[in-house]
Amino acid sequence: MTYAVVNINTTGPSYKSRSKPLSSQQTKNWYQQFNDGGKDQYVLMPFPGLKVIGNAAGIDRGFNRMAEILYQVKGNTLYEIDKFGTHTNRGTIPGTGRAIMANDGVNLFIVTDLKVYQYSTDSLSVVEVTDPEITGSKSVDFINNQFLYTKDKFTTVSDVGNGAAASGLNIVGEETLPDDLVRDFVFEEIIYRCGVRSIVGWFNSGVGSPPIEKLQGRIFNTGLAAINSIAETDEGFYWLGDDNAIYRSAGGRKERISTDAISNEIQSYSRVDDALGHTFTFEGQNFYALSFPTGNRTFVLSEALGEDGWFEISSGTNDGAYQGTSFISAYDKIIVADKNNGNVYELDIDTYQNNGEVLNRTRVTQTVDATLIGGSKKDRIGMSTLTIEMETGTGIIEGQGDNPRIMIEYSDDGGRTFSSGTWARVGRLGEFVLLVEFDNLGTFYSRIFRFSTSDPVNYSVYSASISLRFAGK
Repeated sequence: MTYAVVNINTTGPSYKSRSKPLSSQQTKNWYQQFNDGGKDQYVLMPFPGLKVIGNAAGIDRGFNRMAEILYQVKGNTLYEIDKFGTHTNRGTIPGTGRAIMANDGVNLFIVTDLKVYQYSTDSLSVVEVTDPEITGSKSVDFINNQFLYTKDKFTTVSDVGNGAAASGLNIVGEETLPDDLVRDFVFEEIIYRCGVRSIVGWFNSGVGSPPIEKLQGRIFNTGLAAINSIAETDEGFYWLGDDNAIYRSAGGRKERISTDAISNEIQSYSRVDDALGHTFTFEGQNFYALSFPTGNRTFVLSEALGEDGWFEISSGTNDGAYQGTSFISAYDKIIVADKNNGNVYELDIDTYQNNGEVLNRTRVTQTVDATLIGGSKKDRIGMSTLTIEMETGTGIIEGQGDNPRIMIEYSDDGGRTFSSGTWARVGRLGEFVLLVEFDNLGTFYSRIFRFSTSDPVNYSVYSASISLRFAGK
C-alpha cells in the first residue's frame, strides 16, 4: 500500500490531562497567532525574550504607572524608573509583601503588609498613612477622585481628592453574601467587591455615605482565591476563582476560561493564594499571564483565542515558572521585572533569549493514529516521513544559532516516555529553501510528537505533514 500524506496539528494549545494518553499537549515559549488569509490559519510564534534595560538591588514587589512615569517597589525602596532604565530612589517602603498600588496622577498610594504609604510628586517623598479608617487595608483602587481601601469585613471610601483621609461614615460592609472581602477592583467604572466566595458589582453614585451603591444583578458566585491574580485588558478582567478555575468577566458576564486540564493542574498545588496575574499586549494581541510561585508554573492565555489560546512560559532549562513577576506597559514597551536579581527588562520580539540565558521552546502534539487515513485506533500504521512547515534560513552570523536545528522525539505510550531525540537543520542565515524533515520513523498504533529547540533565532512553526500507511498486525 502506498503512503498517504496527511496534515497534523502542530499549533494547538497546552492541554495536559491527568490521563496522559488522553492528552499530553504542551506549548511552551511559543504562542498561537491567528493568521487570517495566510498560508496556514494559525502559526506558532516564538514568545519574546527579555532584554535588560535597568537594575537596582532588591526583590520585585510590583509596578505602577503614574502620569506616564513608571514606579516600582523593589526591596524596601520605591523607585522611579525612566525610559532608559535609570532608577531614582523616591522613598522607603518597609516589608516584603507584594505592593498593590493606585494613583490619581499626582499621589501614589501603596498598600503592602497591611500598611498604606503615600508618595506625592509634589513633595517627592513617601509618608505612611495613619488615618485609622485606612490603616490595616489589604488593597487600594481609585474611582471618581476617591480611593477604595479594602479590609476583611468592609471597604473604606476616602475623602474626595484626598486618599490619605477618610470619614468613619464612608465605610460599607459586604451586604450581599456573608464572606470576607479580599479586594476591591475597579473595571469600566464598576467596583467589583471581591470576596472569598463571591464577587458583587457596585457603582459610585456620588451621593450618600459612603457614595457607592450595589449594582442590581451583578453577582458572581465565584470568589477571588489570590489577591494578586486579578488583572484587566481593554476587553475584560481575569482572576483565579476559589474553585481553582480561571475566570474572565466582560460586559458584566462571567465565563470560565481555564480548561479542565489547567484547573486540575492548579488543584494539585499546595498553595494558590500566592498566584500573580498580569496582562500585556503586543502585536495587537492581549495576553493574561498567571504565575504560581509555589506550583512553579506560569500559564498564559491569548485572549482572542479563548480556551484554545493557553500556553506556558518558563525560564532557564528546568521547565519551571517564568522569571518575570510584574508586567506593565510604559514608554511604548512591555516592561518586565525579574523576581530575584533586580533587573528590569523589555519584552522584545526580536530577542530570543532571556537576558542571554537559554529559552527552551517545546510543542507536544495531539495523538496521531490510523483514523487519519480512514482506519481505527486499533490499526497499526507505518510512517515514513515527517515534514515540518516552518520559517527557515533564520540563523545568526556566529555563535549558538548560526546553524539552527530543531529536535523531534516521539512517544508511543501516551506521553509517558519519549524516544531519543533526532535533529533536523532549520537553515543558516539566508538558507530559505530547505525542507525540515525526519525519516524512518517506524510503526505504531498511536503516537505523539515533541518538537523542541533552544537556539536564539526566530522559530515560527506553521504546520506539519506525515506519510502514513497501514502496517498490518
